Amino acid sequence: MSYQAEIGDSDVIEGLDIRFLVKSGMLRLINDYRTTGKMNSTIKIHLIGTFIITLPYMVCQGLSLLKVQYDIKKGTFVILHPMAAFQIYCRILVLWFGMESQSRLYNMIRKDFLNIPKELSADVSELYQKKNRTSNLCCKATFIWNASIELLYIFFPGVSVDYIQNRTRGKPAVISGRNKILSGWYPVPMSEYPYYELIYLYETLCLLWSSTLLGLYFCMYFQLLMCLCTQYVTLGYRVTKLKVDPVKYKRDQKYKSNIYKELCEVLKDHQKLLRYTDELRSVYDPLVTMTIGIGITVLIIGAIQFLIGKTNDPGIIFKLIQMFSFRTFFEVSMFCFGSSRIEEASSDLQDAVYSSDWYKTDLKFRMAAQMMMIRARKRVNLTALVMYPVNLATLGSKPKHYH
Repeated sequence: MSYQAEIGDSDVIEGLDIRFLVKSGMLRLINDYRTTGKMNSTIKIHLIGTFIITLPYMVCQGLSLLKVQYDIKKGTFVILHPMAAFQIYCRILVLWFGMESQSRLYNMIRKDFLNIPKELSADVSELYQKKNRTSNLCCKATFIWNASIELLYIFFPGVSVDYIQNRTRGKPAVISGRNKILSGWYPVPMSEYPYYELIYLYETLCLLWSSTLLGLYFCMYFQLLMCLCTQYVTLGYRVTKLKVDPVKYKRDQKYKSNIYKELCEVLKDHQKLLRYTDELRSVYDPLVTMTIGIGITVLIIGAIQFLIGKTNDPGIIFKLIQMFSFRTFFEVSMFCFGSSRIEEASSDLQDAVYSSDWYKTDLKFRMAAQMMMIRARKRVNLTALVMYPVNLATLGSKPKHYH
């Protein structure tokens, strides 16, 4: 691979908040790979830490298949809660195996990604600030919603210890009235001291670790997606400023040459955006497929729980809503929203070129402009399973499909 320049704070486009990348060490990870071609310890700590922390939980749930009498309610929760660990593994591995592409995609957060004339730099800076507000707001909302879910689970645990413990084969029934955070079964008397306290602390650690990493990796991927949209909008703005003085164009050969040179720079930038879009789509396809797939799984599990399981306990229903709204629906919605924004911004380029002063120029200029219009006709977006487009229309059709 060819090494790339390190990304500093002064290189980032105006208005983009990357503090979470800096504080979490993810920007250092990207920069180290860009400059040396090697991954530092950050991603390894995330992967190994997730494995070590979640391994006891996974082993105990495997043993529970032999020890616990399952019903619909218990079975659905056993499937739901380990999904967080599965999501973390998927997101870390997407970054791990796509690190070369991912580090290259971070060129999109640089100010010099597009060729912007000096006379437009102030306007473009203001445009960057305006467009990046949406990305910053979505990332902040993710972290706030993430923290609220963590606190709600920790301080108001809703899984009955008695319900799980009393399903253990060969054990006498107990009534302790205690609740815990996750639905896992453990081969110890879970309602007794000090096992209850140790399990509570362990499940708190699992929740904090998994929720923090899920939020971090989601914001990392989503922010880059929105940066691509911002660059499309910026290029469209530059096209609208491509004005031609017809009299000067006919008489001044240097002016004519400079105008054509500007159009060629726009064409090169558009080609670069298309290339980066293809690369981003290939990297994000497994990520989006996994996110939507888990969303569909939760929908199916939720339907089974509501239709067949015992739903008299409102806490059970509320936890299902929490699990779906944060882990799946929120993230699926954000990916669909970001993909739709890119779709709109990329197609708006065609209108921008058509609305420019191409008709005041010669055949050479018009042919170049026409080539860009043809390229911009096809909307770009994310995909799932390589071929299925992901946008707000996809999100709208999903509930109808499962209705």
